[in-house]
Amino acid sequence: MAYDWYATANTVDTYALLDTWVKEMSYMRLSSLRLGYSLPKKATNSVFMEDIRFSVEGRNLFVVSSDYKGYFDPETYGNIYAQPIPRSISLGCNLTF
Repeated sequence: MAYDWYATANTVDTYALLDTWVKEMSYMRLSSLRLGYSLPKKATNSVFMEDIRFSVEGRNLFVVSSDYKGYFDPETYGNIYAQPIPRSISLGCNLTF
């Protein structure tokens, strides 16, 4: 029955009445990036420590897309009720005595 309705109806008007919209959602997201650096043993021995390590981590840093406006998350397909993925940056320092 539905096929007959699509086949006999005006296709332009038929798709205008549907609540399904198709949109290209190609994107690339940098989800997580962590960088760390350990000081050389020569530097740590001079301050009487075994190891000193610094680190920085970023989550959800950016999204690249052909049609991304920045006001919705492409992973939720533009659902305005979905919770956004938060962007966070963490700094760390590990000291070993």
